[in-house]
Amino acid sequence: MDENYILSVTGKQTVEDHSDKIELKTMASYVSKNGSRYITYKEYDTQNPNKKYRTTVKVGEGGTITVMKGGAESHNLILEKGVRHKCEYVTSFGIISLGVYTESVRIELGDNGGELEVHYSIDVQSELASKNELFLKIEEANNNVNGE
Repeated sequence: MDENYILSVTGKQTVEDHSDKIELKTMASYVSKNGSRYITYKEYDTQNPNKKYRTTVKVGEGGTITVMKGGAESHNLILEKGVRHKCEYVTSFGIISLGVYTESVRIELGDNGGELEVHYSIDVQSELASKNELFLKIEEANNNVNGE
């Protein structure tokens, strides 16, 4: 798959009164297949830069978003407005079962890219663990070579 798109990812996680924000800008592939759109990119382990993971964000026709992360700590995160999904995270310490409730979804994706915004909460054994925001912007690299 050609990585001919620029992907900007901003994630915010709030636990009690403390918030953390991550930002990532990378090359990605962006394809449409069977009515769904797929954004695929590589992430690198901050502890071991030689390790990389492939992440795919699938946006289905009905607005369901699935974030699939491969590697040693794999997971599939299902985000669907108004629905609580149970997701399992595989970690080096074992499997963790989480509840994921999606509060809002904004999808503005077209053939040449666009934006995706999701607000969701994560719970562990029905106790709120965090509130989360995910924002993705994808655009053709040839239109924006310097990422400006």
